[in-house]
Amino acid sequence: MTSTTFTGPIIGLALLMGQAALASDQEPVRQASLGAIHATAEPIVLNRFTEEEANIRIDGRLDEPVWSQVNGVNQMVVIEPDTLEDTVYDTIAKFLYTPKGLYVGVWNQQPSGTMLRRLTKRDMYINRDGNTVMLDTSGESRYGLWMDVNLGGSKADGTFLPEKTFTSQWDGPWRGNSFETEDGFSTEYFLPWSMMAMPETDGTRNMGVLLMRRVANRDETWGWPALPFTAAKYMSAMQQVELKGVSPRQQYAFYPFSTSTYDHIESKIDYRTGMDIFWRPSSNLQLTATLRPDFGTVESDNVVVNLTAFETFFREKRMFFLEGNEIFLTTPRSNPHGDNSSYSTGARKTYSSFSPSPTTLVNTRRIGSPPLTPTIPDGVTVPDVEMFQLSELYGAVKVTGQKGRLRYGLMSAFEEDTRIHGQSDLGEHVLVQTGRDFGILRLSYEDTSQGQRGLGWMTTAVLHDSRDAIVHGVDAHYISPSTRWRADLQLMYSDIQDVVEGDTNGYGGLIDLVYKPRQGTRHTLKFDYLDEDIEINDLGFARRNDVIGLSYAWEKLNTELEKVRAWKNSWQLSQEYNQQGRVVRSGVFWRNDITLNNSWLVRTELDYFPARWDDRNSNGYGDFRIKNRWVAEAGIGTPTSKKLAVSIAAGVMQEHLGDWTSVIKGGFTYKPVDRLTIDLGLLYQRRDGWLLHQAGRTMATYDSINWHPKLSMEYSITARQEVRLTMQWAGIRAREQGLWDIPSGDGSLIGTARDTGTLAGDFGISQLSTQLRYRWEIAPLSDLFIVYTRGSRLVSTGDDDFEDFFKQSLTEPQVNYLVVKLRYRFGT
Repeated sequence: MTSTTFTGPIIGLALLMGQAALASDQEPVRQASLGAIHATAEPIVLNRFTEEEANIRIDGRLDEPVWSQVNGVNQMVVIEPDTLEDTVYDTIAKFLYTPKGLYVGVWNQQPSGTMLRRLTKRDMYINRDGNTVMLDTSGESRYGLWMDVNLGGSKADGTFLPEKTFTSQWDGPWRGNSFETEDGFSTEYFLPWSMMAMPETDGTRNMGVLLMRRVANRDETWGWPALPFTAAKYMSAMQQVELKGVSPRQQYAFYPFSTSTYDHIESKIDYRTGMDIFWRPSSNLQLTATLRPDFGTVESDNVVVNLTAFETFFREKRMFFLEGNEIFLTTPRSNPHGDNSSYSTGARKTYSSFSPSPTTLVNTRRIGSPPLTPTIPDGVTVPDVEMFQLSELYGAVKVTGQKGRLRYGLMSAFEEDTRIHGQSDLGEHVLVQTGRDFGILRLSYEDTSQGQRGLGWMTTAVLHDSRDAIVHGVDAHYISPSTRWRADLQLMYSDIQDVVEGDTNGYGGLIDLVYKPRQGTRHTLKFDYLDEDIEINDLGFARRNDVIGLSYAWEKLNTELEKVRAWKNSWQLSQEYNQQGRVVRSGVFWRNDITLNNSWLVRTELDYFPARWDDRNSNGYGDFRIKNRWVAEAGIGTPTSKKLAVSIAAGVMQEHLGDWTSVIKGGFTYKPVDRLTIDLGLLYQRRDGWLLHQAGRTMATYDSINWHPKLSMEYSITARQEVRLTMQWAGIRAREQGLWDIPSGDGSLIGTARDTGTLAGDFGISQLSTQLRYRWEIAPLSDLFIVYTRGSRLVSTGDDDFEDFFKQSLTEPQVNYLVVKLRYRFGT
């Protein structure tokens, strides 16, 4: 978490762009001796060498003789903010390739006292200096990769799809490093062909290239070619480069791993060994498999206390499922980061609080998730820790590839049976739930000769003794040749056969329209229709079914003002109905972000929610009306390039029945040295009239105090070794204020009194997760992990104060284990 963003970790483009450095009037150094070429509409022909001729060691120094034989590109401009002005320092990039891969060398001129060298784990955003290389490996604006090397050697990487759909959910076996010089720093990349999906070709191959540089203290991002993120064209406007003789041979990699887990609570050791296998017989086909994998042992999810009827979405973190997963993203809404083509301001990407959850047919976190709830005999009690344990897998297989304009993907996964331990008067009772089988088929036809036109098909299947869930989807896509217009369509059909609930069939669809009339302006129109019988959450994710929704958003980013650096203004209107014609979600949202010339960020938000119906949080006992509500918030953040960056925001929001809740959130990021980062975030809520379902047709309002602190401390021994401590706690203490009945015919809640002699429904929740992790990257995608995880979730009657509740969570863990995991990559 980066505390200075208000909204959690920075992802998508801001993560991609890397990091920050103080302005200087020093004259740029002479570049004549380096040679320079400029961006051109024609493809740039890259130099080809043998491995012996190149003889490059990836140490960031650029001192090998072969670099002097290659001309450099030196025409960067400022792309964030999107002024397109000339840069104050030179950046010269050189490209060459061999039969094994692409080499990129970047020399970054800059006074030594102005650079920010900050080490972190992979894929973590902190404002610092660095370079990013983006490759359209298809050569046709269909799919690509981005790779980021920061000053000090920390790396980040991910994938992207047209025109600006980014994800950081991919780790590749590429190599990169940086080296600090007397007049700046240099960066070196080796990007093996074996990790890239590419169309098959016999002769000349084209790729798109974009190079970026983060200059941290200036709070600027520079780029070549001149493609600001606010422009309509992006992926399709990258610089084309030409390569000959790139026909990778068969590539393979084996990743055997061994995990030892000591459970302190059960006082037992569990050993697990397995293997990931990657085989690429040609540049346009990849086969992968995993055998007896272990999941979820080396990185914890965020602590979330969700007392609503709507599920929380968690991102995938497992390498097998991330590799090649972009083929299963049927629309931009399938992206787990949401629509990350929104405009950023400075080093801080802004995400609206009203951004929707993803709607996707494939959410691989379902695979290996807790098993279906078994039939529990009378008199048997099963603790939550048993019911929510993860399912183990026998294995999984995946095939991804392309033939011409047709791309395809197939995946299957198979769960082991899960043993669930309960207790009865007769002692321990063991329940066995059989595992599920998962299958996915994806076909996609794409034509990018003029803009983009695409048509796709997806079928998913989840098979179990008690429930079979089959979902079919058709998707269509259009991007105009100018890229000003974009349209995405998704149609869905589900066929559920459930032993208990019977058979159902459901239908749904969504349409997204985006129009960008000029740089910095964006209009978005979204339509949703999901009938009450459609169910895609066995393997996919949707916030809800039974909905007809329409929303419109307008965004404007202005960077041509004198007194402020950037001004982003956005409006959104949203309206959703259920199949009965009742409004179930409605709102008008306004957000205003101003980045000052000194890089301070000022943010304001005002939201209005008209009266509506709630048809979910009663847990099926009827619909009830909710009053109109207001939400207001204002905050400020200091520059992220400083050693200490602070943010704070305060606001108010109305609860469902009209009472007011106050909110304070913020935190700081402290970087005393380049190897150490301390990050503290805090959310405090003083809720009055918090409406929750209690039992049957009874709702209750609560007066509560909610604390949610999050602490992270990371020390990088080197760019490849790190020690990281994270602690997240959610503490709630709620006092019952009143009881409300849901009328049998639906309508407004009716106030009622608790029966004499019954106890009030006061409650407390304390959920704690602590993890201490050591990671050593022995080689690319080869790691040693030593991880200690401790966590608990306690529920009480609300009598405990927060200090006692927190201590109890520390001293009475429900999860307490030590994991040692070794994973090593062998292959070509």
